[in-house]
Amino acid sequence: MNSSNTAAKTLYEQYGFLIYRTCLRILCSEHDAKDALQTVFCKLLEQYDSIRDKERMVPWIFNAAKNHCYNVIRFNKKFLDKIESDEIGTTDGADEKISAREIIRIAFKNTDAKIRDAVYYTYVEQFDQKEIQKLTGQSPATIRRNLKRFKDSLPAIRKRLEL
Repeated sequence: MNSSNTAAKTLYEQYGFLIYRTCLRILCSEHDAKDALQTVFCKLLEQYDSIRDKERMVPWIFNAAKNHCYNVIRFNKKFLDKIESDEIGTTDGADEKISAREIIRIAFKNTDAKIRDAVYYTYVEQFDQKEIQKLTGQSPATIRRNLKRFKDSLPAIRKRLEL
């Protein structure tokens, strides 16, 4: 193991639990907290050398974790606010709109970040695939595949919600 891997392992052992615990408290989802841990830890690794005062590492971690988690929540809320019930094949009733929102929330909770990105940038931000490729690094074919995976997951989730 080289020295950068050793340093990363040491940082993870030292601060990983703190990042995860903060993210879990805010996001209330183990899956989302694990995704957030990975993102925030990668950010820590990227910016570690630029953090001059290493004694301020814990406040930096708290801020980075909180900011990332609040961005995840805003992302999900913005997406859910823009979803129209007819986009996923429901009727026009108010109960159905709530059901549609619940379906999307559950689907997003159980999907990979790349799929969420493809769906969000396509349907909420209404970016074309070239813009999404610049933002996410996903090829147009991968974006289409991720959108299809998301759409394919909706009927099964809807069925689980029915009593």
